Amino acid sequence: MHGILFLICISQVLTEIRSDHWNEWSSWSECSRTCGGGATYQERKCLRSSRSKEGCEGERFKYNTCNNEPCSQEAQDFRAQQCAAYNNATYGGSLYTWLPYTDRKSPCTLYCIPKGTRTVVRLAPKVLDGTRCKFNAFDMCISGKCWPVGCDHKLDSPLTQDLCGVCGGNNSCLNNGTKERYHWVDIGLTPCSASCGVGVQHYQYRCRDRLSGNQVPEGRCAKSQKPSEKEKTCFKRQCPPVWKIFPWQACSVNCGGGSATRAVRCMDTLPDGRQHWLHDSFCPQPKPSTVRPCNPRMCPRWYAGEWSPCSVTCGWGEQVREVLCRHEGDMFCDLNAQPVTRRNCTTIFSCTDPDDPRLVAEHDDYAGQQELSFGISHVKADIVVDATETKHLDLPKYIVSDWSPCSATCGISVRTRYVRCQVQLQYLKQMVDLPDAECTEPKPNLSEPCNLEPCFKDFKWIPQGLTPCSRSCLGGTQETHLVCVHKISNLTQPDENCIHAEKFPIERKVCNEIPCPQRWRIGGFGECSRSCGGGLMNREVKCIQQIDVSLDRVLNLPDLMCEQPAPPTSRDCNTQPCPANWAFGHWSQCSVSCGVGIELRPVVCQRITQDGDPLDVDEYHCPPTERPEAERICNMSACPELKIKELQMKFFQMNPMDKVRLFVGGEASILPGTSVLILCPVNGKDKKKIEWLKNGKPVRPNAQIAISKRGNLRIKKVWPRTDDGKYTCVIGNKKSSIKMTIIEFMHAMQETFLREQYLRGYMNNDSASHVDPYDKKVRPLQVLVSEWSPCSTTCGHGVKKRKISCELIAEDYFEVFPLKVCKKYGIQIPTVMEKCNFKPCTKWAADEWSQCLNDKCLKKDYSYKVRTVKCFNEMNSSIVHDKYCHKASKPPTQKECKNPACQPVWYTSEWTECLANCGESGYQTRMLMCVWAGGELPAGRNCEGLARPVLLRPCFNHCTHGMWTSQLKPKPLECVDESNYCKIVPVMKLCRFKNFQTKCCHSCSSKAQDPPS
Repeated sequence: MHGILFLICISQVLTEIRSDHWNEWSSWSECSRTCGGGATYQERKCLRSSRSKEGCEGERFKYNTCNNEPCSQEAQDFRAQQCAAYNNATYGGSLYTWLPYTDRKSPCTLYCIPKGTRTVVRLAPKVLDGTRCKFNAFDMCISGKCWPVGCDHKLDSPLTQDLCGVCGGNNSCLNNGTKERYHWVDIGLTPCSASCGVGVQHYQYRCRDRLSGNQVPEGRCAKSQKPSEKEKTCFKRQCPPVWKIFPWQACSVNCGGGSATRAVRCMDTLPDGRQHWLHDSFCPQPKPSTVRPCNPRMCPRWYAGEWSPCSVTCGWGEQVREVLCRHEGDMFCDLNAQPVTRRNCTTIFSCTDPDDPRLVAEHDDYAGQQELSFGISHVKADIVVDATETKHLDLPKYIVSDWSPCSATCGISVRTRYVRCQVQLQYLKQMVDLPDAECTEPKPNLSEPCNLEPCFKDFKWIPQGLTPCSRSCLGGTQETHLVCVHKISNLTQPDENCIHAEKFPIERKVCNEIPCPQRWRIGGFGECSRSCGGGLMNREVKCIQQIDVSLDRVLNLPDLMCEQPAPPTSRDCNTQPCPANWAFGHWSQCSVSCGVGIELRPVVCQRITQDGDPLDVDEYHCPPTERPEAERICNMSACPELKIKELQMKFFQMNPMDKVRLFVGGEASILPGTSVLILCPVNGKDKKKIEWLKNGKPVRPNAQIAISKRGNLRIKKVWPRTDDGKYTCVIGNKKSSIKMTIIEFMHAMQETFLREQYLRGYMNNDSASHVDPYDKKVRPLQVLVSEWSPCSTTCGHGVKKRKISCELIAEDYFEVFPLKVCKKYGIQIPTVMEKCNFKPCTKWAADEWSQCLNDKCLKKDYSYKVRTVKCFNEMNSSIVHDKYCHKASKPPTQKECKNPACQPVWYTSEWTECLANCGESGYQTRMLMCVWAGGELPAGRNCEGLARPVLLRPCFNHCTHGMWTSQLKPKPLECVDESNYCKIVPVMKLCRFKNFQTKCCHSCSSKAQDPPS
């Protein structure tokens, strides 16, 4: 049974492997919009079997809506954003501001209108996913197709919103009264509140009929609440600089009179609302004050009264006094600094009789006043300091001073007096100030007006020229002009202040006895020429000259004889909007260059504004039956056969360039930061239908990559890993590709070095003129030959190769063509390969290693061993010279080995002669050297750590003048040692050097023996 189940499972698995099937759905993609309703998708791939040709059934993509929350009212329309993205791109050699246009039959194609024209232009074959494709509906474009979207934000949902705003409703609110027929709608913004700088605009609401869609009187919306007012900021033009006054800072002192400061800056408001600090000279003068006096009230202070008499007449008692805080307002004295109110005291009398302790001593009544006072440090612990206010004060009341004299003897003046809240201190016998809050009665006035009559004696009339002439021409009169001024300040005053002043005699004279100049006679405006949408009102304007005082006697003159410009003869009137009407523009070019296509023209519902300009409004304002046609069929000539013209070429960029132009059919190596235009030359088809793929996936236009109206691919500033890849243009059943690689600058420099030699003429060879497909200039086409590669073998018969390329080299790039292009021009192509390395093959042959050598010590316990290595001919097994073998691969002839016989020891030379005069004490020295044991070979620094023998010892010279010891034989006078250290020269085996033979002749000659000690 288990075997049968196993066979069934195997059969099922094999069946699945042989058939095509889908893999798992991917996760949902990122939403195409952040608000207003976008689209997201899932993708799955068809896993194809090599044995199946059926393919997978079903859709590859699955779509859904996302981010359906409405955008803010300030957000720009999504289709308008896509048109505005082309504002910086030239069209027909000019820059335009693009406005959106929705074609009813192709709502998912991006059509835009240049501002100020009536021409419809197709800027992209598809709008971005999530763009609305129907007016007042949720339908959206996804992958170039208009998908129906219900009010529940689901694709292919039939649900719509009724007039009551209910999704899937039946307008029941209008029938049963649950929702009103008339409602408030937003119609736009009011003008900006500020004539300059940043202001506000308010949203306007009007009453509209849900059934007809028409605007009705506001009274019909009385049953529904009008939306609350909302506003937004706006900017008209830049305001002139103004003073910005900051708040006053805290006063420098709390009492006693101080100063407060504030910042006053000249500020300029920028268009974005930010403020910029300018120099004070840019703002109107004078500058507001930055300092002012503050806190003039007196500082609080403690006042202490006299101490009372001692409370006892004998022994110890206590004294008290009154302590009062004098202050103004709510600022009081520091309690920590309050003086004490009680202290201990004593008299000079004892409370007992010295003769009889049971009796109290008697003394006069005044003796108690003769006490001894002690400081606070002597206060008894059982005495509590009383910090309460004294109880010997009367009730506080306001005390007023006499009125001061009036501030002036006449005119407007005041008199003042002091008003203080005070209390009588009995012990001080004087009044003390208290805060006003301590007095319960109303505070009397501090000032009052006085002497209200004007000071007539302080004013006078003065003549100040003449009055204006009563007529400007044909003779008028003028008289002396009198002005009332103050006698001291000479400032101008009202005329009533001079009613008692002496007047000057009035002088009158005739003036302007001249002919009247030409002037304009202006009549009244007539009726308006239009009842709405802006009409004109006309009036009569004539150039005249008056020749007599009578207004009727005038001369009519040509207009050029009066002041220019002439007053306007007309003005606007009835500028209120007229009813909306349909407007249409010019037909666009045919959508195809061959075959059958369509022509489009913009059709919009417009209303003439108060300025006389057309304003696009919602289409429901215009009669739908009168809407003009927006498209028509156009027949062009028959389309030629479809063909993509490929250019088999490798383009390599050597130096930085702003942009490069490439063609499909080859390869390209581009430096980072270069903008690229890839052309797909097509014959016989509309280039607007060209589609582009990157690595097999459709290219989505964005700010970085775009498809031009000619079907070319534009990539801004390419970068590695982001823009590398294979780009394919597809039209109909034809396609062609180009592989683009983003290279590093070091790679470009390596390729540039060889080309520079050809470009500068250092390595000229046969060449021919050829048209550069990049810029259509004629440049030399030449063959580039690289260096030979290393031979394929080091011996025997091998081959070496080199690269041959047909290239066109420019300053910033080079192009590699197939070799057949150079052959076509008769350029000879060098050989690519030749034979090399005919010498025989050899190898090294090594003998066995020797024993570890005792006379070749390297370090303690280590020596080395050796062997013989010879060059061996593999062909005839003979030994040849070492030069025929590869030197670098020669085996080593010696290597380190362990040798216990290698022990470093100290070697000492014989002592020198005693370095002293005869019969005197001196010293002897000897040389020390590290050598290997058993020989005299130097051992370097290997003796470090061994005990060092003594190198210096004392001695006494017993020499006898003129006598030789029995063991020494005299040497020739010319053969002597010139140094005391010559005795170690033979030990060091240095006598073979001529210099040592000369300096140490005695020691280096026949072996001399030291004299006996």
